[in-house]
Amino acid sequence: MVRELFADFLKELKNAKEKGQDVDAIVKAHEHENVYFYNDKCIKKILANEKNLVLTTDLVNAALNLIGSDRVENPKLVHPLIPGELGYRSVEPDILLTNDRKGDLPRDRISIEVQHNGYLYNDRLVLYVARLTSNMVKQGDIPKLENLNVISFQFFDTFPKSANYLHKVQLKDQEQQVYFDRQTVTVIEVKKFFKNTEKFAGDNSRLAQWLRAIDALNREADFSEFANDPIFKILQNEVKISNFSSRYLMNISLNDFDEGLAKYEAILEVAKKMLAKGIPIEDIIEITGLSEEEIRESK
Repeated sequence: MVRELFADFLKELKNAKEKGQDVDAIVKAHEHENVYFYNDKCIKKILANEKNLVLTTDLVNAALNLIGSDRVENPKLVHPLIPGELGYRSVEPDILLTNDRKGDLPRDRISIEVQHNGYLYNDRLVLYVARLTSNMVKQGDIPKLENLNVISFQFFDTFPKSANYLHKVQLKDQEQQVYFDRQTVTVIEVKKFFKNTEKFAGDNSRLAQWLRAIDALNREADFSEFANDPIFKILQNEVKISNFSSRYLMNISLNDFDEGLAKYEAILEVAKKMLAKGIPIEDIIEITGLSEEEIRESK
């Protein structure tokens, strides 16, 4: 299901429970449909599951464009999903893995997260990276840091002036020399990728394949293009609603949809007023995190 339809489905379940109706019957009626992959708890149940580690590993290598000996091969989940559990603490990242390297190479620490709301996101992401980094070293120990990679799937234009949807963010000096190469944020602008389908039609990278496969599953579209790929066959099965109990689905917060939409609409209203006052659109983009198109359409 796309995000809006999945929100409607969750509301249907909650309304049915309030009326004392059979929620299991509703889930059963939708069992052959797919959940919205990018929902926090859905992606956690799929990618933070030990049995699906092959999926998570493939996605990580695709997002980081790792090939050959650089590939992540045998990662371990730091916060694996425990069958029967309803969720996880809000302080935990969406998916966090570690991967040991041979010899004296530092261990990899990899986080996968999804963001639909761009409001103050840069600030929140920097804070998030700082927290993951500080957790690598115990108080009093010598600060030997691991190789941190944060993979962020974003549904807003983080880099509105760039035509690229994939960005590698690192600490650099004024001459663009990398100061510290063990801390990288990989930003994947999902919305931009699909907004420019013609431009990226020739992109056959593994990441592009992942984005298209997830999109097809979210839209319940023809999946024959991916039918012979063993990884995507697993993904196709794992997103089925039949894999999610009514109890688990009932505990997916609607805040991801309702509050996110409310904040977005509030930000649009602020952008509209700023535009009316003649504030340069570049400044509005920087302050609100909205794209130029969204700002102009808010008029």
